Amino acid sequence: MKIIADKEKLLENLNTVSHAVSSRTTQQILECILIQAEDSLRVYGNDLELGIESADIEAEIEEPGSVALEAKIFLDMVRRMPAGLIQIEADHQNITKIKSGRTEFKVLGQPGDEFPIPEKMKQDLGFETNAADFKEMIRQTIFSVAIDESKPVLTGELLQIKDGCIHLVSVDGFRISYRRGKEAMIEPEAVKAVVVPAKSLNELGRILPSDGESRLNFYIQDSHILFRTENYTLISRLLEGEFIRYNQIFSEDFSTLINIDRQQLLMSLDRASLLTRSNKNNPVKLSIGQDTVVITSNTETGTSYDETSADIDGSPLEIAFNPKYLIDALRVIDDENVVMTFTGALSPCILRGASIDYYKYLILPLRLRN
Repeated sequence: MKIIADKEKLLENLNTVSHAVSSRTTQQILECILIQAEDSLRVYGNDLELGIESADIEAEIEEPGSVALEAKIFLDMVRRMPAGLIQIEADHQNITKIKSGRTEFKVLGQPGDEFPIPEKMKQDLGFETNAADFKEMIRQTIFSVAIDESKPVLTGELLQIKDGCIHLVSVDGFRISYRRGKEAMIEPEAVKAVVVPAKSLNELGRILPSDGESRLNFYIQDSHILFRTENYTLISRLLEGEFIRYNQIFSEDFSTLINIDRQQLLMSLDRASLLTRSNKNNPVKLSIGQDTVVITSNTETGTSYDETSADIDGSPLEIAFNPKYLIDALRVIDDENVVMTFTGALSPCILRGASIDYYKYLILPLRLRN
């Protein structure tokens, strides 16, 4: 194999596919990036759970072929090469020469045909949506995926196609994050719902462009899902198990409702949380009156008091939360005001944008100490 490619274009693609390279494996080939030069140049990373493939990279292919190179050292070599064109040449023993200007490395690679390229998926059950909106859907839900692997299905997000749009839901046992896609789509004959690992969605969110024109296609087949953008293809395994029936939990009933400035509430909670960060069991208390919300914290370190004006409907209420859960949701809401509804001091709070209905969050309270 012998190719010549621009350093910056090659490095951009290598950086992206490297996120699918395994860092903990007994299979040395999974620590590699595959360079494949046939009719075009492509690079691959695959840890058997997640695979990322580049689109065609502009290059001059002098001799077709393939080689798998250890990802970390290969990336470091390319980064340190001078700007301009890089020549990569591998012989029949996979000894690979990487050269640019007067700089040259030689490393031993592995046979390219031993690299596990993800199998081609049928693309008969496919969907299309706006790439930037799906990127936002991930950003506004991914933070509440479970870290504890005792329930593996909760370490991913539910991706559901129903009612003519996409729904993305994450649950960690203490909160639920929900986001509906803005774009209508053709609904499949049967409601389709799969659970995608958080790592795969994180990498997809990193890849997706932010412009409003780009499209994202995805295809579901058996135990895998394929996402395709203009520049990359990502294939992920799906998680098995029964996901929580989130629709039954979001209630429209309330005994107390507040409409409050998002940024003011966020800053008040952030200040109160300064005293609770060393101990997750120390909550912040919200005291909801007629037209104000008082936020207090009381720990061994000290106390805090913060008061914020709000439009309030219903009964006065005192309720406590882990401030991190409220802060996480408030940071991703794109609305000037938020609406919070409550049915009691020990019942979940539901948090929504005041004027945007694409997302909603459910957060469990903590028991108030006497």
